[in-house]
Amino acid sequence: MPTITDDTRLERVEHILCSGTGILDFAMAGEKDYYTWRGNENAEWTAEGVASVENDDEDRMIIYPSGEFFVCDISADGEEKNSGPVRCWSE
Repeated sequence: MPTITDDTRLERVEHILCSGTGILDFAMAGEKDYYTWRGNENAEWTAEGVASVENDDEDRMIIYPSGEFFVCDISADGEEKNSGPVRCWSE
């Protein structure tokens, strides 16, 4: 899994896996591996244009876009303990 360590824009994100520990995994169209952003538990992130959420009452939930994909602007300054922001919206 590629780790996001610098400010990045991801396009064509099919879904986002979120954990209660602050880790976000981005599933990219046409790629096998997830792109991983390791934030802290209080990291700032938002997703707009959400069609559905699976497992929203569990530690690991999956967020799907209302359009075909999400676009995500991600702020990162290292491999771990990032605070964001991460902003995703549906296209």
